[in-house]
Amino acid sequence: MVDKKNNRNQRDKTEDINSKYGKLPPQAIDVEEAVLGALMLERDAYQIVSAIVDTESFYKQEHRKIFEAIKYLSTHEKPVDLMMVTQQLKDIETLDAVGGPLYITQLTSRVASAAHIEFHARIIAQKYIQRELIRVSSEIQTSAYDDNIDIEDLLSEARGKLSDIDNFMAGSNPGKTTKIVAKEAVDELEADVEAFKNGLSPGITTGIPTLDAATGGWRDTNLITIAARPGVGKTSFALHLAVTAARQGKWVNFYGLEMKSSDLFRILLSGETDIDRSDIRDGRIEEPDWAKINIAVGELETLPILWNDNPDMNINQIVANTRRNRKAGKCDMIIIDYLQLAAPSDKKAIREQQIADITRKLKQAALREEIPILELSQLNRDIDKRTDKEPNLSDLRESGAIEQDSDVVIFLYEISGEIKLKISKNRRGKKGHPEFWANSEKTKFSDKNPAEELPFDLVPANEDFSNGKDDQPF
Repeated sequence: MVDKKNNRNQRDKTEDINSKYGKLPPQAIDVEEAVLGALMLERDAYQIVSAIVDTESFYKQEHRKIFEAIKYLSTHEKPVDLMMVTQQLKDIETLDAVGGPLYITQLTSRVASAAHIEFHARIIAQKYIQRELIRVSSEIQTSAYDDNIDIEDLLSEARGKLSDIDNFMAGSNPGKTTKIVAKEAVDELEADVEAFKNGLSPGITTGIPTLDAATGGWRDTNLITIAARPGVGKTSFALHLAVTAARQGKWVNFYGLEMKSSDLFRILLSGETDIDRSDIRDGRIEEPDWAKINIAVGELETLPILWNDNPDMNINQIVANTRRNRKAGKCDMIIIDYLQLAAPSDKKAIREQQIADITRKLKQAALREEIPILELSQLNRDIDKRTDKEPNLSDLRESGAIEQDSDVVIFLYEISGEIKLKISKNRRGKKGHPEFWANSEKTKFSDKNPAEELPFDLVPANEDFSNGKDDQPF
C-alpha cells in the first residue's frame, strides 16, 4: 500500500513539473494499448515483455491496473485472455475503473498479433525512464537548494536515484540468443589464437612470463585481488603491473589511496634507474644519477596512466570515474591501492558489509565496462603469529566477499627474506607457485628462469595443492 502511494506521489510530481513548463510527460498511450491487447492475444507474450516493462512502466493509470491483472494471471500460471483478464479485474473490483468490459475488448480488437510486442514494450520502457529522469532531476534540484544537506549525502542520494534507473534499464535486457553468444565466443577465441601465434598473452601482459602462463594475463571482466601483509611490496608490484600494461598502450587508472601520486612516481623511478628507493625517497642523489632520472622521467611521463590519490574517494566515485574514463577511451585497466582504504558508500554498515559492497561493485564495473580491475588487499594479522607464513584464502582481511567476487586471488608473502608468489584462486586457469623473483626496493619483478617455457609446478584448478592447509578447490 505504501509503495503504491509512493509511486502515485512520484507520478504526480512528474506531472506537476511538466505542467509547470507547459509540457506533457513523455508517454505513448497508443503503444500501451497495443501491448496490452497483444498480451491478451498471445499465450507467451507476457514472458517476452516481463523483462522489459513492469506495472509502473505504463503511464495511464487504467493501463497499470490491466497490466497488473495480466501479471497476476501469468505468475499464477493461469490463462491470459480477454475473458480471464476481465474476470480478474472484476474479482478485484477494478473493472469499472478501467473502462469496463467494452474497453478491454477494444484493446484486443486494435491489434492483429503480438509480432512486434517486444519493440513496442521497449518504447514504453523508454518513456517511463524519461519520466523517471524528469522526476529524479527535480528532486535532486530541490535538495541542492537545501543548505542543511551535507554535500556528500546529496551526491550519494543523487547517485542512488540514478543507479535505480540504471538498474531498471539493466533489468530490461531479456538476454542474448545462443547464436549471438556463440559468435562472440568464437570472435574472442580467434583473437586469443592470433595473440598466441604472435607470442602474446590473451589478456594484458603482466611482464612475468610464468604468471602470464598461469593466468593468460589480465583478462577483461576479471576482478583480480593481490593480497599481502604490509611491507612485502604489493604497491611496488602494482606499479610494475601498471607500467607494464601502459607500455602495451593500455590506459591504466591507478587509485593510490595510501600514498601521493608523486611518491608513487618516485618508486617508479627507482625501478627505471636502478637507484635504491630509499635514496630517491631521502634525496641522496649523486650528480651522475640525474642523467638516469631525466631519461626515466622522459619515458615514464608519456605512459598512458591516470593517477588519482584522493584519500576520501568512495567506491561510487571510483565506479563513476571508470564509466566516464572508459567512455572517453582512457580506461583499459584499473588498479586500486588498496581495497580497505576505499571509502564505503554506506558509512553506517558493518565493516564486512562495506567491504562486500565495494568488491561487488568493482566486479560489476569490470563486467559492465569489460576491463580487468586489480584490487590490492591487506591480509589478517593472525598470519604473523603462525609458524607457517604462507597465506590462505581464509587470511583475506575483513570479508569472505573478497574471495567470492574475485576471479583471481594472488598472494605475495615473504619467507626467509625471499618474496614468493602464490595463485590461490584462478577461475580461468591453474593455481600454484610460479617461479618469481622480486626486488621491491628497486621495483623490479621477474621470474627466475625466463628462458624456460613453464619452469614451475601448476596444479589444475580442481585439485588441492595446499597439503592439508585451509585452501579449498574452486
